[in-house]
Amino acid sequence: MNKIRDGDLYKIISLFGKEFEIKYGYYEEYERTRGEPIPIYPDFERYPEHTEEGYPFVTQMQELCEHGESEISDAYCADCKYYKHGEDLIGICTCEKNKNKIY
Repeated sequence: MNKIRDGDLYKIISLFGKEFEIKYGYYEEYERTRGEPIPIYPDFERYPEHTEEGYPFVTQMQELCEHGESEISDAYCADCKYYKHGEDLIGICTCEKNKNKIY
């Protein structure tokens, strides 16, 4: 069995007109000493991406934004009524207030 290495391709996700390469790595430097690399998803808050219609891409684990609506306290994007699931942990925010907005 091949060992997963930092930078190896996990998968390519195509959704809503865009393509994202998900590679193995670490979110924090200290994680390098604690085990195998994990799939690293895009940081859409720092590096926004939008659909052709202007809706922002988000990951399920992003914290709820100021316009988000959920019945759960301490909710994440995945819990929001505006979250539209795509593939894996990536989707889009369909809130009109966030359309074409840069975080």
